[in-house]
Amino acid sequence: MVEFALAFLIFFTVVYAIMEFGRIVSSYNILAGAAREGARYAVVHGSASGSAASASDIQDIVRKWSIGLDKNSVTVTTTWTPGNGPGSDVKVAASYALTPFTKLILHSGLTLKSTARMTISQ
Repeated sequence: MVEFALAFLIFFTVVYAIMEFGRIVSSYNILAGAAREGARYAVVHGSASGSAASASDIQDIVRKWSIGLDKNSVTVTTTWTPGNGPGSDVKVAASYALTPFTKLILHSGLTLKSTARMTISQ
């Protein structure tokens, strides 16, 4: 009985850690993909495109692509260097505050960050 109890605790702690790690990796991949989609949207909606993208438009796109994440916890920052015209760079930085299922392994939340940078074509 004692051996079973110890093996049971260790086994389920390892299973929980694997699940939590998988959730963290999945959340990061979703956030990175959403930031990349926001940058792509900004690239084709430059000032010469006829419908220039604003920071709030890009934030909406990133949150739309944040499937499976709490959209209100996704923070988006967009910067254009030097401007919103063709040939300029756009940087979309997204961050997400991830809270663990329980506090057994991770005692506090984790902030995931991803940045996408592209050159405006239109």
